Amino acid sequence: MNKKSIYYKFRLILLLGVFLSSFGFLPKIHAQDIVESEAVTVKNQDFPQWGYYTVRRDFRKCVFPICGGFFIKQNNLRATPCVDGVFRNECYVTSIDWSSLKLAPDELAKVENEDGKLLILRGNIVPVEFPGFGEFGELRVKEAFIAATDAPPKGTFVGLKDNGIVCITTPCFSTDKFVLNKPKSSQVSSIDLSQSGATSKQIELARKQIFGKGLIAVGKTKVVEDLDPTKRDIKFVARQFYLRVEPN
Repeated sequence: MNKKSIYYKFRLILLLGVFLSSFGFLPKIHAQDIVESEAVTVKNQDFPQWGYYTVRRDFRKCVFPICGGFFIKQNNLRATPCVDGVFRNECYVTSIDWSSLKLAPDELAKVENEDGKLLILRGNIVPVEFPGFGEFGELRVKEAFIAATDAPPKGTFVGLKDNGIVCITTPCFSTDKFVLNKPKSSQVSSIDLSQSGATSKQIELARKQIFGKGLIAVGKTKVVEDLDPTKRDIKFVARQFYLRVEPN
């Protein structure tokens, strides 16, 4: 058997494994374990690239903890690993633990009352046992981000962070772009935040976060051609960006 045949057979086995696990035919693996195991395959980075979720409230009318919690979904992924190890379009969690943010009660109330569509939360799902009901998931938040405007997110969710490169000419690829929840990263030479409809004050704060811990944004990468091929600008155009929630 030649090397090419072995390679294709190995790929087929991997694809079959993913298919079976998604339908629950293989042993269950906690979502926390899945996220951590993927993260260690990526080069250690200044910017955390894994564990980002959007959230929406569960308004179903039934007994808690079966209903009344939240539905969460990982950004950029078609399926999210839930606490029982099964990949679903969304995962149900009974609660969100905000304690690590160390917010004052009034600050926390503001975040909790935000429309879930305007929030991005970084954290992990942990199992919580409810006697008589079984095991459910809880989202333990590490970081929270609130959208600058009401503009619907469109495009790829990324983290943007200054990489320390200093240039004396343009284009200057001084910003790292990390695709959230995926092992993909690249560099861009410019960022356009004006398409979000945010105020100048919000854009100024967003640029400060790029030079700090990093900014969460959603949009697309655009190549701006030039007659001189060495002057080609790779720009990230943000349709929406999310400002980091921090205690005052």
